[in-house]
Amino acid sequence: MTLSGGDDPAGTALRAGVDLALAAGAFGQSVTLVFCGKGLALLSNKPQTNGDLFRLLGSLPYYEIEQVHTLNLPPGSKPLREDLTILPMTGEEWSAAASDADIVVNY
Repeated sequence: MTLSGGDDPAGTALRAGVDLALAAGAFGQSVTLVFCGKGLALLSNKPQTNGDLFRLLGSLPYYEIEQVHTLNLPPGSKPLREDLTILPMTGEEWSAAASDADIVVNY
């Protein structure tokens, strides 16, 4: 699942993506959660927007989502939050993960 935020200034797409990831995790599904674009702001160590969603992401490990990935994290980005295991992912790795997945969802 990729969370980029697209052209959604209200953040409703990001919220829907996180809700879907939590629901899938709660039902024992394997979730690969990748943040890119505007979604990367949710991984900063201090929320600029979407404070509720930022806090909700802290519960990912309780839903069997042990790590998240960043796609195309710009060099010199702000420090990332420390309560989640955050791993970088290349475009090639994302393509491979998407090819191996049963379902691919982008928000």
